[in-house]
Amino acid sequence: MKLPKSFFKSPSQGNPAAREALRRDACRVLRRFAGDMALRPRDFTIREHRHRRRDINVFALQTDSLLVEIQHPPGAEGVRMSYRTCRGRDDLSGGRDNAVHVPSLSTDEGYAKLLTSLRVVAGRRS
Repeated sequence: MKLPKSFFKSPSQGNPAAREALRRDACRVLRRFAGDMALRPRDFTIREHRHRRRDINVFALQTDSLLVEIQHPPGAEGVRMSYRTCRGRDDLSGGRDNAVHVPSLSTDEGYAKLLTSLRVVAGRRS
């Protein structure tokens, strides 16, 4: 998987174009995860929400049993990615976060391992 450049930059708060590029790229990566897991469009939801207290934009892929989040905290160099179990699409508490080493996704082996883990958590085969 070729990772977008916006995942490694720190977008400034005053730059709406950089924030929009991050939003577009995060949603594209989450849609790719869903497609590679063979999820039907009705089986997942991609959402964006904001943690106001910590001023973090969060982009999430959610199924009935899996939540994958991409976060870009202010001042951080690059995004943070994690996944966890959940009970339904309205459950944001779920299990504990499993951190993803984002640079490893650019290798075939790293991406395949993550996809296998996501399938297990989501309860899907193949």
